[in-house]
Amino acid sequence: MPTRAEVFQIYARERGLEPAGALSPGPLTPLLAEGNGAPIDPAVRGELPGGVTGTAGHFSYTRNKTFRFHVAITEVPESQQFAPRLFCVREGRRTRDDHFYGFGARHSKVWTESEALSERYTVTTSPYQDPNWMRQLFSPTFIDWLVTAPPPDYSFELAYGTVLGAIEEDFPGLAELDALCRVTSEVASRIRTESHE
Repeated sequence: MPTRAEVFQIYARERGLEPAGALSPGPLTPLLAEGNGAPIDPAVRGELPGGVTGTAGHFSYTRNKTFRFHVAITEVPESQQFAPRLFCVREGRRTRDDHFYGFGARHSKVWTESEALSERYTVTTSPYQDPNWMRQLFSPTFIDWLVTAPPPDYSFELAYGTVLGAIEEDFPGLAELDALCRVTSEVASRIRTESHE
C-alpha cells in the first residue's frame, strides 16, 4: 500500500499539480487554527480538479488524540464584504472557534427551511450578516447540491476570503481527492458568483 506521501506524488503527477512539500498557511480558518501552526503535509498546488487555483493536502493535529483531515484551499477575496465568516460543518464534527486567532466573535446560525440541510450540516455565519445575501447564496439549487453531491464527511469554511473544504479520511485515494477538490471548487465558484451579483 502506498504511503500518504506517495499518493500525493502520484496525484500531483496525474493531475498536473506541483508537489509543495509541507505548507504552513497559518490560522486562516477555524480548522487550521485548531492545529496551532501544524502544516499541511504533504501538499500539492496548482489548478485543482474543478478549475480553481489552490492547494490540496493532508492536515492533522493532536489534542488528546490525533485528528486527520484532507483539505482543499482556494481564495475568494471578493466574498469578504458579503460574508467575512461562513462555516458549513458536518453534523457531529467539532470545530472550536471560541478563542483562536480572531474567530472569537460570536456567530449566528443560518436559518433555512431545508430540514435536509440542517440534518447534514451546522451552518453559521458572522453576526449581523445580510440575510438577503445569505438567502441568495443558499438558493434551493445550492442547498439541494450541498445535501446530495459532496462526500458524506465533507465540511467547508469561508473565513476572510479563504475557502477550505475538508474530508475526514485518513488515506483517501485519487477519486476521493478529486471529489474533495471538485466540491470545494464548486463551493468557491458559487460564493464568487454570488459576490459579483
